[in-house]
Formats: sequence, C-alpha cells, structure tokens
Amino acid sequence: MFRRSLFAVLPFALIACGPVDEMETVDESTGTQAQAVCPGVTTVTFGTIDNFGGGPDPLPYAPTALPEFVSYLNAQGIPTGQLKTLDDGTSNKHTVATLRHGLRSCFGSTCTLKLCFRARAHADVPQDDRVTIYNTDFGVYSFPQVTSQPVVPNLRATWNPGEVATLCMPLNMALVGDMLQFQMQDDSSVDYIQMILSC
Repeated sequence: MFRRSLFAVLPFALIACGPVDEMETVDESTGTQAQAVCPGVTTVTFGTIDNFGGGPDPLPYAPTALPEFVSYLNAQGIPTGQLKTLDDGTSNKHTVATLRHGLRSCFGSTCTLKLCFRARAHADVPQDDRVTIYNTDFGVYSFPQVTSQPVVPNLRATWNPGEVATLCMPLNMALVGDMLQFQMQDDSSVDYIQMILSC
C-alpha cells in the first residue's frame, strides 16, 4: 500500500475531500480499502449551474450516462430515444446521468449524505414523475436501487408545469458505492445535480 492523490486515482472527482495526499489507496484502487472520514462539508456538482441554459450540457461538462446503465434501462423497457441529459427541455424523456463522485473514501459513521438537484416541471403530466438513484461499483455493472421517490408528495407538495425547485433526498451511505446512476422520469428537466457530504 502506498499514498497517492485522490485525483490520480479518481480523475473525475470534481472536488476531493480532506487532505488528499494523506489518503491511503491500493495501486489499482476500486474504492474498497479502509475508509477515512473527511471533516466538514464536501459538495460535488455535476453539470453546469446555468439555469437550464444553452440546451443540453455539452461534454465534458455533462455527466453522460454509463453505456451499461443505458443498456440496463433499455432492458427495463426504456429505449435510448427516450433518454436525455441535463438541461434538455424535451418532455416525455427520462433525464439520466452517471455520477462519478469520488466521495467513498470520506464516508464515516458520523457523516450524512444527500443528493440535491435543480429541476423544472414541463407541460404534460409532471405530477407523476419519479426520481430513482442506482448504485454502481467500478467493474461491477449491476444497478441496485439506492432510493426511488415520487416528486409528489415525497420531495415536494406540488409539481405543476412551470414550477422550478431544488429537490433534495437523503442517501443511505451503506448503499452508495463508487458511482451513482440518476434517473428522473419523464416530464421534467434537470439543470444540475449535487452530492453533499457532511461529516
């Protein structure tokens, strides 16, 4: 075992937690080694905070969906043509994103984790939209659910066309691995997503 910067192991982490030069990882790290709690609040943002501007977020800023996750959704009866990414205002499409968060080494028993996202309800029937979060570990492309919640009433009392809000849900860290898969159906758009770890 040797010491390595978290960014060298997880180059997709937008914000690292704690003193990254002091975190211990194995050379071909999969995030399964002994964990170190990181103090304070760490926020990782996915997408561009631009008030739904500029059309779909361009690469590399948009956290596009993992191809294996797209295949999983296809097998669940959701064709690729009904998927979209952040800032896409098309109705009747599911917003999907892979969240490579880089926070796993910071999880501890005194920490809490929540996922927040800025969303807008479209015309049609947004009141029945649902948000589902799936877990994925590196090299293991199964997609167990972490949580699945209807926007109404779990995240908001109403969700009518034109409403815009930041919606948050707590996440059970015991169910969160290396990456999360985000899915919001299907009459809403998402500006950006944040994972917020408080220790």
